Amino acid sequence: MVILATIFDPRNKMHFAKLCFEKLYGKDGFEAKEMLKLVTDLLTCMFNEYNMRFRGASGQASQSQVASNVPGSESQEQATDRMELVVDDFGYERMDVVYKDLVAEKGEDTRDELEVYLKEAVENPKILMGLDFDILSWWKVHKIKYPVLAEMARDLFAMQVSSVASESAFSTSGRILEPHRSCLTHFMIEVLVCTEQWMKADIKLNASITTNEQILADVEMLDKLEKEFEAQNIDD
Repeated sequence: MVILATIFDPRNKMHFAKLCFEKLYGKDGFEAKEMLKLVTDLLTCMFNEYNMRFRGASGQASQSQVASNVPGSESQEQATDRMELVVDDFGYERMDVVYKDLVAEKGEDTRDELEVYLKEAVENPKILMGLDFDILSWWKVHKIKYPVLAEMARDLFAMQVSSVASESAFSTSGRILEPHRSCLTHFMIEVLVCTEQWMKADIKLNASITTNEQILADVEMLDKLEKEFEAQNIDD
């Protein structure tokens, strides 16, 4: 899932995952190609599933919208056909009808969202130093262009939570959890314990950082000592 999340970072896409596999297994190694194929197949399967769900929801919404129309009213296609007959009687040719025929001859773009997203160049945002790139805002802006991928990104970047109490989650004393909370795997427990250690390490590191008040106090102390030293030299 972490690899899939990096693909949905528009600054990386598939290039970062490919680079990592090549660094681990060699540039032309069989393992690198196999891992990349597995990730691509998994991504394609996920996209197809989300696409079916999204298209199904869109179809139901459009059907409900059509059903809510006033009975007996003239549809848009019927009005267009009637307008074309009137125009033909005067000997004119509607350009929008000609354009529709041209589009039908050319055919539609058969590429899906996933292929278009991966084919386009990666984002290279110009952000100030110290600021982070907001991936969620990027997907919010491009939701119209990639509606299915935006739904996938929303689920992939969702914050994982647990109903286990913090005192039980970070406990290493072998406490027996309740039956409905006994689904934590050994891997998840290891992740929680490591997270606790990293958090404590950050607290110790931050405690050792010199603040502005401490720096100012040190400067004042040095000035005081320098003045006392100069006064002693004058007395001598």
